[in-house]
Amino acid sequence: MGAVKEANPAALKVAKEFADKVHKLVPHAIVKLFGSAARGEIEELSDIDIYVELPDAVASDSVKKQISDIAWEVGFAHDHVIQSVVYQKSEIWDSPLRSSPFIKAVTNEGIPL
Repeated sequence: MGAVKEANPAALKVAKEFADKVHKLVPHAIVKLFGSAARGEIEELSDIDIYVELPDAVASDSVKKQISDIAWEVGFAHDHVIQSVVYQKSEIWDSPLRSSPFIKAVTNEGIPL
């Protein structure tokens, strides 16, 4: 078994700021850092990948747009690109997507924020 890797501290700080703003907008959203930043493998030009799962009652195009704006604003302030992947809960858990490699990766390596 390989060594356990830790999230990149700088990326984690940016991700937490993003998550704080998302939680102000949608308090019960699930927000997780995943990808190279979560694995501690981020490179200089890597983006910061963040998964956002919204309760079905609040998932709308307007909320998703606001989350995209938050990603841009926080990323711009820290000179990083934040790639937010936003789903409503039922899009994942009531569909075959729940078994996808992407959701498995987020579940296995994602760091709750």
